[in-house]
Amino acid sequence: MYMKMFQMVSHFLSSCLSLMTGGQTCLCCGNLSLWSPLCPECQQEKLFTWTEKSQRCICCGKELVSEIEVCTLCRNQSLLTHTQQVLPIHSYRLWKKDLLFSWKTAGMRQLSPVLAQLMADFLKKELGDLGNISLVPVPPRKGKIRQQGWDQVQELCQYLKHYHGFQVLPLLERQSVEQQKKLDRQGRLDKLGKSYSLAKKFTKELAKKEILLPKKVILIDDILTTGVTLETCARALREAGVEEVYGCTLFYVT
Repeated sequence: MYMKMFQMVSHFLSSCLSLMTGGQTCLCCGNLSLWSPLCPECQQEKLFTWTEKSQRCICCGKELVSEIEVCTLCRNQSLLTHTQQVLPIHSYRLWKKDLLFSWKTAGMRQLSPVLAQLMADFLKKELGDLGNISLVPVPPRKGKIRQQGWDQVQELCQYLKHYHGFQVLPLLERQSVEQQKKLDRQGRLDKLGKSYSLAKKFTKELAKKEILLPKKVILIDDILTTGVTLETCARALREAGVEEVYGCTLFYVT
C-alpha cells in the first residue's frame, strides 16, 4: 500500500517538474510530449504495435528474417532448453534504445506504468488465458535497490500486479553482484547456470512441504541479450518443480 502511494506521488511530482520545465521531446518523432519521453501518438502507433507471434522464432521469440519457425541462431545452438517459449516484444534498436536508457538508467519512472500496460496487453494477446500462470520477475543484483532506490523489473511487476491483476511470485534470487551489461557474450555464457537460484525462503518452505509451486510461470525481464539469464532462471524453476516456464521481455538484442 505504502509503495503504491509512493509511486503515485513520485510520478506526479516528476510529471509536474517536466511540465514546469517545458515538457519533453518524444524520443521517436521529436515532437513535444509533455510529461513522457514518448508522445501519445508514438505510444499507440509504435510502442503498442509489435510483430505477430507467427513471424517469430518459436524458441527465442525474435523476429524471423528469412527463416521458417526457428531462427538460425537457435537452430545452430539454442541456449533456451528449459523454456517452453520466450516472447520479447520489441527489438533493441533506434529510439527504443533511448527509451530503455531513459527508464532503466536515467530513472524516468513515469515510463513504468506505460511499459507495464504494454507488457500486459502483449501477454494477454499472445498467450491468451493467463488465469493460472504466475509472473516471476528476474531479480536484481544484491545491493542494487539499496544503492539506486529501485529496480525497473520489480517496479514493472508491481504495476502488473496492482493495476493489471497478474499474480506475481518473487521465487528467485540472484547470486552474483556483477552487472550483466559489463560482460561480453563469452562472459555471459560463462555465467550459465550460476547466477540465479530459487530463493532460500521458498527452498525451505518446499522442503517442509508448506507450499506448492505453480505449474506454469512467465519469467519477466527488461531485455533479452544472449538468453543466459532466462535459461539460468528457467533451469532453477524447472529443477524446483515448475512444469512449464515461459519468458517475456520488453526488448531483445538483434
